[in-house]
Amino acid sequence: MTRFLTLLVGIFLLWTTSLNSGNTNKIWVSLEAPIYNNKIPTTLLDIPNSHRDFNKSVDLVLTDPQELECMSKNIYFESALESTAGKLAVAQVTLNRVKSSHFPNTVCTVVKQGKHSQSGFPIRNRCQFSWYCDGISDVTKNVRAWKDTQKIANLAIISYGSMKSQGLDYTEGARYYHAYEIEPHWSRSYPKVGRIGQHIFYR
Repeated sequence: MTRFLTLLVGIFLLWTTSLNSGNTNKIWVSLEAPIYNNKIPTTLLDIPNSHRDFNKSVDLVLTDPQELECMSKNIYFESALESTAGKLAVAQVTLNRVKSSHFPNTVCTVVKQGKHSQSGFPIRNRCQFSWYCDGISDVTKNVRAWKDTQKIANLAIISYGSMKSQGLDYTEGARYYHAYEIEPHWSRSYPKVGRIGQHIFYR
């Protein structure tokens, strides 16, 4: 019952949170997570660390606005002019990385993964997603594309959180991709899924 109520609250928060609410962080909560301090959890702070599931179970509970922002920017800068399928494929790779024990535990840390200086700034061209450290402004200038991207990011996160399996993942579990017109040296190291939009995907 507790898990069901928590999931309902999480989905409600996603639907009612403004898509322009600033920054984006997702966590998993253990199946035994109680109603803490006699109230239903409504923010990430309501879930104590002792009940956060660092093994990443498929039972996603809460997503805060910062996660949505990070996902939206990753989709925008990686595939803003692509079809919905192309955008969702980029989102799915991001989520597949979050789920994997070989990558960080949240959307934002996955998106920002890479070499950073001691001051915390990313080192140019040393990131997992090139837009994050290419030295170019990260301002989203195309208003229409940005709004569309936010909707897709929201849909991807909600869908991912509600699925008990990855049966709807048409990237077939892909965790890597590159633009179709290039062939990076690492592309031969992973099984190829195929082309979706402007990218080639790999498991």
